[in-house]
Amino acid sequence: MTDWALLRQVVLATNDITADARLLREHYGLGAGFADPELAAIGMSDDTMALAAGAYLELVGPLTPDVSIARWLARRGPGGYALSVQHSDPLAARDRALSLGVRVVADQLVMGHPIVQFHPADVGLLLELDGIEDRDAWFWDGMGVDPSPHALIDDVVAVDVPAQDPEATVKQWSQILGYDAAAPDTIDLGGRAVRFHPAAELPRWTVTLLRSERGAALRDESLLGVRFRYR
Repeated sequence: MTDWALLRQVVLATNDITADARLLREHYGLGAGFADPELAAIGMSDDTMALAAGAYLELVGPLTPDVSIARWLARRGPGGYALSVQHSDPLAARDRALSLGVRVVADQLVMGHPIVQFHPADVGLLLELDGIEDRDAWFWDGMGVDPSPHALIDDVVAVDVPAQDPEATVKQWSQILGYDAAAPDTIDLGGRAVRFHPAAELPRWTVTLLRSERGAALRDESLLGVRFRYR
């Protein structure tokens, strides 16, 4: 059986969760977010906001200056940090990654589901695979993280990411995830694309979002160290 994967959360890193979450909510008309109860134990804060089509925007930041994300922010500043991907078999993906020499930085059960995270230096970003078998279910179902009917955006269309060797990175992801790439520079994650570009051409992430009917006036812009485009 061919594995499947679905991009669920686009994760941005920031030093000021409160202010930047307020900025995103006001800018996009998003509803109240939710703090992942697991993250405080590892020195991180977060705020996760739902979009109508089942994707999420998440902000993460340090609670203390000695955690890895604080060092990451000191080097790079705010910007694209991680992708959370629902996957049919993250443990098999973990084993394939290990066989390729990719480091695993987390391998645990969260809310009863297996999750695996891969080192960003090995796969181009912090990649998390979450083993929720039902494609129509997600961690935050029933937790009050509901899409706002007033939102200007409905979904994540694509994430464009810098890489030292885009084609090699896509080939690696394809091997880890367990299915063929959509194109030499593109992985399809359940209809949401992740595309890799030479770092010299694309130094920062670009996130393409789908406008809602209310969002017709949105124009391409930069926020929180990320370039946002709209369709």
